[in-house]
Amino acid sequence: MKIVSTFAVVEESLYAVLFDTELGILDANGNVIPNEKLHEFRRLFDFWNDPALLRVFFTEHIDDLNEDYWDGISIDEAIEKTRTEAKELERILIEYAEKGKTERLKNLSTLFKPLSDGKIEKDFEKDKVKVDGKKTWIRLYAIRIDANLFVVCGGAVKLRKTLNDRNYLLKELDKLEITRKYLMDEDNDALELFELY
Repeated sequence: MKIVSTFAVVEESLYAVLFDTELGILDANGNVIPNEKLHEFRRLFDFWNDPALLRVFFTEHIDDLNEDYWDGISIDEAIEKTRTEAKELERILIEYAEKGKTERLKNLSTLFKPLSDGKIEKDFEKDKVKVDGKKTWIRLYAIRIDANLFVVCGGAVKLRKTLNDRNYLLKELDKLEITRKYLMDEDNDALELFELY
């Protein structure tokens, strides 16, 4: 898997990478879709808003969904919960990305948090964002370049406590690391987008 390009979601604030493999682009479960060309931000929000794809996902991960922590939520309820969270998260991200261009107290850094509690990296920090609230499960993962400058590189419906025990979640960790290395590469032409910071 490699990064093909970066795309602006909100100019000068929020960007997203497009991953490619030898065979095609990855879907939400890490499966390869030939000829699919969506950057991570759009791919994830399209997935989180598609009831048919969510039904397949929750059916595949029914054991995780049936854990006591989720209080016996049905697949239909899980689909609605995911779509509601996704709409709210996308709205907040766009709002904060825009406002962060002129306001110090309402920017993307007030939303994104370090991926690992207590682990703050000086440069190109791995971050996550979610909707506020109890038992929310969608996560968007990004690399922080500056206070209001982030590059989205993945996301998931996180039904488990950690990212370390499901293949589709482990792929998100890989994508974070691939993106971090990509952004740290000083010879990378794509970094011209971010040079003003």
